[in-house]
Amino acid sequence: MGKNSTSGEKTQQAGDEKTKEEVKSEDQRLCELSSDGFIKRFKIANILHNCGALKEKGVPAIEIFTYMFNQMFSPLSMYSQMKLGIFHEGFRKNTVYRFLEEACMNWHKAVLLLANSIIQVVALLTSGSSGRFALVIDDTPLKKCGRKMELVSKYYNHVSNTYEYGYRILTLAWTDGVTTIPVRYTLLASPEDGNVRGRIDTEIDGRTLAGKIRSESRTSMTGLVIDFVRKALKSGVRADTVLFDSGFAYPRTIISLVRDVGINVITRLKTDFVQYYEFNGELKTIRDIYRTCRKRCGKAAWKLSVKANLLVREDGRIKERLPVKLVFVSNRSKRDEWICLLCTDVKMEETEIIRQYGKRWNIEVVFKCCKQYLKFGKDFHSTSFEGQNAQIAIALMRYMFIELAKRESEDEKAFGELFLHGCQDMQDITLGQSVGLIMSLFADAMKSVAGLTDEQVEKVKGYVVSAMPGYLLRTLSLANGIRQAA
Repeated sequence: MGKNSTSGEKTQQAGDEKTKEEVKSEDQRLCELSSDGFIKRFKIANILHNCGALKEKGVPAIEIFTYMFNQMFSPLSMYSQMKLGIFHEGFRKNTVYRFLEEACMNWHKAVLLLANSIIQVVALLTSGSSGRFALVIDDTPLKKCGRKMELVSKYYNHVSNTYEYGYRILTLAWTDGVTTIPVRYTLLASPEDGNVRGRIDTEIDGRTLAGKIRSESRTSMTGLVIDFVRKALKSGVRADTVLFDSGFAYPRTIISLVRDVGINVITRLKTDFVQYYEFNGELKTIRDIYRTCRKRCGKAAWKLSVKANLLVREDGRIKERLPVKLVFVSNRSKRDEWICLLCTDVKMEETEIIRQYGKRWNIEVVFKCCKQYLKFGKDFHSTSFEGQNAQIAIALMRYMFIELAKRESEDEKAFGELFLHGCQDMQDITLGQSVGLIMSLFADAMKSVAGLTDEQVEKVKGYVVSAMPGYLLRTLSLANGIRQAA
């Protein structure tokens, strides 16, 4: 009886393994068909050609790109595939690295062109909504420690409160509250040579594309914010507001975005930063304004809303002023804790300001999913700055593919022309969700950091992961060694 039982268990186990293998093969096939369709649908071959991926002979650039793009579905690296004898492509390892390190390839432009094409598709699904499109900007660390890796620098991680080596990835994304598409990015290195651990190539001509990318990488983040937004709008990306966290909330940046670029700003302000506002004819900080003004009673979404002038001062004199609305949201558990949101559109309702700012967390989901599922900067071991730049671009393109697949699988308006005109838009982020996200900033762990903790991001990430098509989620989880709950 025991032998028969053991034999039956082994047979059942073998059957289960066979079933899992069949499911895995089917998922892999569906993923590859979906990605191939995505590449053809948006004519990525033409995008690569227009951005400098030119080859006179040999394997076409799109064939190399397709292999690299589909690496997100594989649990094995290219090196491991070659070692195991399962690498059956028509090119070798050196071909891939030459493609990655091509100095004439403009990956920033490629990401922008692809993002613009996808945004046009997604915008059609929300055409009936006004004021819904926003740009979100933020940065995330990417650890790299190799001394031979170009421009690897020491930076301060505000989440872990430690110094680390690597790059910071400044990213601009577009969102309609449901779908988030990365639009522009850059790898940031330290502008000071003393903080650069990796090699610095001083022989590159600053007039070339390679020289301009390296010069941009060593520019201050606040200066790049204005350039990113201006170029995105100039390329045809539709947006009404730009959202960012307190780390970018400098008066000059805000005023320049409104007056020079022509877009409204919603941002969170630093409560411990001494910045004076013109309020009732007096110069006051936001702490003074909150302390002296009367608050709303009860458990309201916001406690205080005032209009003031944002100031830029030089040598004690006011050089520029901009009318803004300040909305104070207090902690419902501790009344002495609060945060302040600034909006440059003084006519916007307070509840709408809070709801719009809730979209800023979407970019945290982009970073989390890219690092956890899409091998963000971990595909290939290139030491050149071009190689690192290319890997980030490909990971962001993968996220665009995932976001579009998620949107088209759950949005009825994407099913066809009849549904496009007969169905309602997908619901934007609600006021309750935005308030809940803002309340998370009052956690003890958030008092000294600018970003979200892993636990908080996990909650927000569920909005994306839960709606991802099953075959994509299973394949990406398998490729990254992530166990899914039954």
